[in-house]
Amino acid sequence: MCKTKPTNPAGAANETVTSSGFDGKRSALAAMLARIEEFVDAVPQRLWRTRPAAGGFSLVEQVCHLRDIDGEGYRLRLERILTEHEPSFPNIDGAKLARERDYQEQDLPTALAGFGKTRADISHRLNGLSNAARQRAGFLDGTQRITIDDLVAAMLDHDRGHLQELAALRDELRLRKD
Repeated sequence: MCKTKPTNPAGAANETVTSSGFDGKRSALAAMLARIEEFVDAVPQRLWRTRPAAGGFSLVEQVCHLRDIDGEGYRLRLERILTEHEPSFPNIDGAKLARERDYQEQDLPTALAGFGKTRADISHRLNGLSNAARQRAGFLDGTQRITIDDLVAAMLDHDRGHLQELAALRDELRLRKD
């Protein structure tokens, strides 16, 4: 299941992302709430807790996961990178969080609101960062250097993966006769 370790964390490290390019990435992060809301609107409430036949998260579990990974992973990492000298932070096991917090029984609208607030906080914090500030770094699992540019790239990659999962889930649920 999903973890927050970037698949290519140094992808942006060797290239300079222009301020306008970074603003576009920040805007894409901010737009994630609206994209998730589209999936919520497309799935009848009675199917919000239905998991894909092949396994994976239900719609409510997806939203809870995104809320917690943003809040306890990305937002915390961003703040620590900006305020500490090369902090170290552990990876987060999303599947473990889902089990421990019983995502399947949580309220989707509440989770969605929590995700929206956290994502807005992250986007606001990223607003106007200088190129130098974006090169500040921390260490994932104590060994893998990750800059703010890398963190943003990892968030976008994580979002893309979940949008693909949500699209597949929506399409599968449309075919069911539940």
